[in-house]
Amino acid sequence: MYARVWKAAVLPGKVAEFDAVLKSIVPIWRQFAGFRSLTVLRTGPGEMLEATVISTWETLDALRNSESGAFREAVARALSLCDRHPTLREEEVVVNEFAVPDSSTMTAIH
Repeated sequence: MYARVWKAAVLPGKVAEFDAVLKSIVPIWRQFAGFRSLTVLRTGPGEMLEATVISTWETLDALRNSESGAFREAVARALSLCDRHPTLREEEVVVNEFAVPDSSTMTAIH
């Protein structure tokens, strides 16, 4: 399994827009063979929050084939809401284990 890992500082006042753009990418990626998951991490409150975006893919080819025109447009929109120095890496996933939550204790994440 492989991951694309982005790190970027979200500009002040742009967090909600950034989140919406990232959520819009998921339906695009679900159309691609090999898409496994998307995880977005963000630092706590502050003027300029750092976000880490991790998408996982079954193979390196699947990861690279995910870079469609619609994906590139969404990434350009997301990066327009960030500081101009994001980082991007492709990494091999060594361990990827998420617990399956008990549905009685799950809460909606927006």
